[in-house]
Amino acid sequence: MAEQSPDPWRVVWRFAISDRMLVVLLVGIALGLTLTAWIPQQPSSDVDYARWLSQMQARFGDATPLLQTLGLFRITSSLTFRGLLAVLAGILLLRVAEGMDRLGRGRDSAKVEGDWEEVDDWDFASLLEALRGRHYRVQRASSEAQVDRWPWSLVLPLAAHVGALLLLLGLLLFQVFGWRATDVILQERERVSLQEGAGWMALGEDGELRHDPSIVAFLGETGPGVVAEAVDAEGEPLGLVLKPDAEPSGALRVALTGDAYFAIPSAELVVRLTPRSDEPYARADVQIYGSPTGEIIAEMVTDKGGHAVFDVSAVSDGAQVTLAFTTAPYVRATAIHNPGRLPAAVGVAVLVLGVVGSLVWTEQRFWVRESGEKVEGVGPLPAWLCPEKEEV
Repeated sequence: MAEQSPDPWRVVWRFAISDRMLVVLLVGIALGLTLTAWIPQQPSSDVDYARWLSQMQARFGDATPLLQTLGLFRITSSLTFRGLLAVLAGILLLRVAEGMDRLGRGRDSAKVEGDWEEVDDWDFASLLEALRGRHYRVQRASSEAQVDRWPWSLVLPLAAHVGALLLLLGLLLFQVFGWRATDVILQERERVSLQEGAGWMALGEDGELRHDPSIVAFLGETGPGVVAEAVDAEGEPLGLVLKPDAEPSGALRVALTGDAYFAIPSAELVVRLTPRSDEPYARADVQIYGSPTGEIIAEMVTDKGGHAVFDVSAVSDGAQVTLAFTTAPYVRATAIHNPGRLPAAVGVAVLVLGVVGSLVWTEQRFWVRESGEKVEGVGPLPAWLCPEKEEV
């Protein structure tokens, strides 16, 4: 009689749900994540790209173009990495389906597999009682019993797979609907909108960061900054503008991340501020220009901390203008909106529970029987049952 060829679909199924396939995928993903810990990834925002690129060139030097060509600055956003995650999700779905099928089939007694061997120093009744005391499920039929850990030996690995799927779902939701804003400049009592009004952050007078409940935010490095004010000879406040299209402000907050400029349109003056260091309370060089000539009218230096009061003459009418600077250090903040945070957190908890539980409730199914005056067993007998053997 000709030997029946194996079902190709079953072969593919067994290969897909095999532990070897899962290990290969996890090693590939872990390798990619390990590289991201060593190689900072390219930011998605064009605003942050220039600063990030200068940092990478300073760190990797001439190797930077090579790393860019190899795609090592965009590992997590690459098609290969996302493909590995997609295949992993598919494999986990197949393993969940397989686990549920095994869980259903594990309810009933199975056929004895293997050769019977004698179990010393036990009588049948006391052996069954000891097994139940160790939380085994014992299904007895006359002088024979099937012993296993059902359902926990199957439920816990299934929970680990479900937890991993929830974690991947959280990552997918973040990639599709989430966003990350880095290097957001904040000064005391300032509030900024994020992602076209999708969230906000504010820095209180006490330096405490407040933000929209839908985001997670944290503070980074600090640097020098000032609040600039100007009044005319009668003490009336003058409007200051940081950008040509901005509304004039009587108290202008200026973060000194580098050279900073602002204008006093009514007095036809332009002020340049240059911090002497990146310390939060560093001195700053002040240059005041006439507009539109660009002539330098005055040059001064603020006190330590950024405090200063200067008197200059307006270009428009020669009237006195008093400039006052008070310290207002800035902080760089990062905001993350992650709609997948909840399923990811639940997934991690379920995954850890499943993995740890699987180490305790290992899958063991064996059989014991009473054969005359002897007790025999077959299958992966536990070590405490056969002290002279190591547990399989």
